[in-house]
Amino acid sequence: MSDKEIGTVVSTPDGPSPACLDFVVNEGTIHRGQFVEMDYSEGTMVALVQDVIKTNRYFERAESVKEFESSGRKLFEQFPTTEWEFLLAKTRPLGVYKEGMIKRSSFPPSPGTRVRVAAAETLKKFLGFDDEGLQLGEVEYHSLPVNLNMTKLLSKHLAVLAMSGAGKSVATRVIMEEILIREKEKGRMAIVVMDIHGEYTSFAEPVTDKEHKDYSSKTRVVKARDIKIGVPKLTIGILAGMLPGLSAAQQRDLGRILERMKKEMKDGLGPFDLGALRTELAKDSDLKDNTRKALLGWMATLDQLRIFSKIDSPSISDLIKPGQLTIIDLSDLINLKKKQIIVSYFAQKLFYERKNNKIPPFLLVLEEAHQLVPEGTSKEGAISRPIIETIAREGRKFNASLCLISQRPIQLSTTALSQCNTHLILRVTNPYDLDHIGKGSEGLDRRSLDMITSLRVGEGLLVGEAVNYPVFFKVRKNNSLESRHEIPLEEAAIKFEKEKEETRKEAEEFL
Repeated sequence: MSDKEIGTVVSTPDGPSPACLDFVVNEGTIHRGQFVEMDYSEGTMVALVQDVIKTNRYFERAESVKEFESSGRKLFEQFPTTEWEFLLAKTRPLGVYKEGMIKRSSFPPSPGTRVRVAAAETLKKFLGFDDEGLQLGEVEYHSLPVNLNMTKLLSKHLAVLAMSGAGKSVATRVIMEEILIREKEKGRMAIVVMDIHGEYTSFAEPVTDKEHKDYSSKTRVVKARDIKIGVPKLTIGILAGMLPGLSAAQQRDLGRILERMKKEMKDGLGPFDLGALRTELAKDSDLKDNTRKALLGWMATLDQLRIFSKIDSPSISDLIKPGQLTIIDLSDLINLKKKQIIVSYFAQKLFYERKNNKIPPFLLVLEEAHQLVPEGTSKEGAISRPIIETIAREGRKFNASLCLISQRPIQLSTTALSQCNTHLILRVTNPYDLDHIGKGSEGLDRRSLDMITSLRVGEGLLVGEAVNYPVFFKVRKNNSLESRHEIPLEEAAIKFEKEKEETRKEAEEFL
């Protein structure tokens, strides 16, 4: 129990009540987002400070202050104004803690109850922190590490939501760092990142300074241009996902021919590519001409993407290992359809291999998830959406976890987002996104949503399965190397002109 008393519960038109409680600060100071505790008939009540108001009776009437001070006199010179200034903290009671048990508060404490800063030990148990968990940062003003149980944080999926520049990548890096340093005895996951902008490729770079940790031995980067999808590995279900326009009859005929070619491959003919499949479609006598033309057109569309071959490269089994980070770097791709096909294929292989226990439990991280799992987009424009939504719905049963990262949650699939039982929310100011987050995050009230708009870079709010109650905290600094893609505008401009100047000098010397 904390012995640092800071205030007294007061009566207001709204409380104290089970949902709202105000106290006047008698000593020291209090901050928005801080936790307080007080004695309660059933144990210790814990409350979250949602707003802090400084007031003074001498300055309540604006017209009186203006009239008095316009004469040249100052109120504080004529009256004891400092003696009437006070700080009022508005809080939301979260629950009651007693002997390891937590229950919801259903009855208000009495006015006059003394308020204390919440004790770290009480707060740790109350919020559900785990000493063996992933350390994401620290609860500000309490010096309490935010250690989250890995199962609670990731098993039922995680969404990291914030506006651009608010610290999404930093928070995601922290989670990946924590998983990579976990000991075998504590349970390790494999991590696969669909990296739209190449923000995480620095994990694979050897570290030469003492400020950062070296994760290069545990990291593998696969460039999108080097990825090849083996045609014999495709099923008609996967192909139908890549080609949403395929009719049921076309799927049936294509599936029949595909299975025949796979059987012939096993009988000794060897693997085949799209060219061989097109040849087989052209000569199959059981196909109707209209179906043949349509299927050949679909195959030509896939062939133009230049990502299909006779065998998978790299192999899924080579990429997915406990305690290993695999980054699929999609930054060199412009074609969104190509990105979605790669994500769709890898996600399906990961999910079905995990269902059959051929690969370890994994975390699939989707950067810019609103591009890969969009809401309200046609099937043709959302090729990777069905499998991601399937993992969101069913992945928990097979220890296949998702982490969806987005700066536009309103554009993110409602189905996928609703299955993310923990939300890590950093600064968001767009009112449409805030409203969307509020509807999708249980336990968030209007005041907590308002606090999100004023968060500083690197400050976040955790809500959902991973914690017993919403927690505002400061994300810790990254131990890995910073992203090479995010440099200040001034530095980018200087670098560009310097490189141009060096190129010009080299050309002059050559001539």
